[in-house]
Amino acid sequence: MNISAFNPLFSSKNKFLVSIASLISLISVEVFAANTDSEKRWAEQLRDNIVIGEPVDLPLLSSMESGGHAGKSTDNTFFSIYTPHTTSSPKGAVVLMHGSGAHPDWGDIINPLRSELPDKGWATLSIQLPLAFPEQKDDDSLKKVIESSVPRIEAAISFLKAKSYKRIILISHSFGTLMALNFLQLKVASVDSDGVPLVGAAVIIGTPSSGNSAPFNSPVMIEKIKIPLLDLYGSRDLDKVLRSAKARKTAANKAGNKKYRQVETIGANHFYNGLDDELVIYISHWLNKTFSP
Repeated sequence: MNISAFNPLFSSKNKFLVSIASLISLISVEVFAANTDSEKRWAEQLRDNIVIGEPVDLPLLSSMESGGHAGKSTDNTFFSIYTPHTTSSPKGAVVLMHGSGAHPDWGDIINPLRSELPDKGWATLSIQLPLAFPEQKDDDSLKKVIESSVPRIEAAISFLKAKSYKRIILISHSFGTLMALNFLQLKVASVDSDGVPLVGAAVIIGTPSSGNSAPFNSPVMIEKIKIPLLDLYGSRDLDKVLRSAKARKTAANKAGNKKYRQVETIGANHFYNGLDDELVIYISHWLNKTFSP
């Protein structure tokens, strides 16, 4: 059957335009994929300058080895920083997820939590999340970025489970909170081989929201989440965070999540500048209270 007989788009006159459109589509895919170069540059800069913790390249292959390795990053791995607990017995492990354009040792929020939670009984694994180019602000590109974080979070959880940490917590900041919430709403009923939930609790810091659906609308995703969830934001936070605060709380109530807690930190901006110690102490206290016998 000749499709051009039924649709003028595929007539010989328009085949050239279709070919150009296809070429543009391919180019945009290649540009999006090429941003792994930025990740590798971050890894190269960080790898030899880590004082607390150790670099780990986690595999992205479906048949991934949970142990990871400390060699050079490849196209099938992503950079992370692992810091084991320093207490006599562990309380669990935390997967740390940075914001847009950042890295696993980002000075605001991520480094303080990554470095100090191990002294409170929580191992940390701070992972490199997929990055978008600054010019890639359209929803389709950002949606791909968020969706491509799912196998990375799965790899991080597998790594920590292999280290015998049974209680896994997600702590995320800014754009990383959308990745965390997206993962949680997709894996809401997922458990490991021992029947333990993949994620025991989550902390979201400076959570934005836009649009009407996942993965950009944070309240829509929170409606599906039942695990303990701590929602932190500052009184001087970004507009997208402040405007959606009430909707996030309403969504948690609608979900019947009795272990959801929202806290506005007076005086804090989006990066909690100058409040690192308070942030670590509060999150640690909430985790202890949430999982107390």
